[in-house]
Amino acid sequence: MDITEVLQLADELVFVQTGKHLDDIQDTVIKGVWQGQTYEKIASQCHRSESHVRDVGYKLWQVLSEQLDEDINKRNFRSTLSRLQITPPIIIQNNYHQNNTNNVNCYSYNQNDINTKKYDNSTERVSHDLTLSPKITHFYSRETELQTLSNWLINQNNRLISILGLPGIGKTTLIKHFIDINLQKFDVVSWKSIKLSHSLDNILTEILKITNSDDIENNKLTQFLNLLRQKKCLIILDDIQEIFIPGQLAGQYKPEYKDYKAFFTKITEIEHQSSLILISQEQCQEMLCLDQELYPVNCLELAGLNNTEIIINMRLKDEKSWSNLIDLYEGNPKHCLIYLPFLGNMLE
Repeated sequence: MDITEVLQLADELVFVQTGKHLDDIQDTVIKGVWQGQTYEKIASQCHRSESHVRDVGYKLWQVLSEQLDEDINKRNFRSTLSRLQITPPIIIQNNYHQNNTNNVNCYSYNQNDINTKKYDNSTERVSHDLTLSPKITHFYSRETELQTLSNWLINQNNRLISILGLPGIGKTTLIKHFIDINLQKFDVVSWKSIKLSHSLDNILTEILKITNSDDIENNKLTQFLNLLRQKKCLIILDDIQEIFIPGQLAGQYKPEYKDYKAFFTKITEIEHQSSLILISQEQCQEMLCLDQELYPVNCLELAGLNNTEIIINMRLKDEKSWSNLIDLYEGNPKHCLIYLPFLGNMLE
């Protein structure tokens, strides 16, 4: 869903509940929250107090929660609406017009578990397994990287993409934010962690299970490659650095993980419509050796953020020290949280 669709849906739901359309402040609150803004920033945009904006938001979440039968709040507003399939024609609970059958708005949505979703649409099956993906609370100044990622995955259909960066720099946040706003563009989305699934065999088994593949005990790799051809899949493998030998030259595989080398190469060589994202602190050899002009591969390395919004959300009052703090945590949001207890009187 884009912001226009979100506003239209919210307006309809509020009208069904109250008999009134969204006013300017409610409209601004929904736009701001969808874009990951704080109530303080939203309040400054509509020239109202923060407490008033919070109250408007609270009432909106109550209405949306009741109409969609979901526990909706500021933190999960975007992710919840992104996973709901809005299509006619199931009646939404109508409190305002409950005695007037001529004023009933109709929507329906497939409401399944937020982490694992399966539903049938004619003969097509869609499977989303995001159990291991992070929960996003803020998205800071990665719009350029987000646009680059969208271009690679949606417009160019790159088959193998590597997202690199230091721990806490925002690699998983970037990918999850992309998924939240593009979930329905993929038939299969699966997020796996090397730390938890370990072997390639385990990962292939888990992915095939969510697609209800038959006879997954045999020829798992063949079945997986067929899946990439038949459906538009987005597979995310997190913690890729776990398969490499520490302290060695770039991308030297541990003995127990050498099958990944052939696997990554195969992903780039065969024809299919899917993409594999590798999230790592270290680049793999396959990405280093392949010519990006000849093969559908790309690498995005995340640098630190030079952004004061992180600090504003932490309610630091000493603006003169903001640039020093950004230098101190090197643009790394995780490091900023580590330094927070030592900020003393900089806090409001």
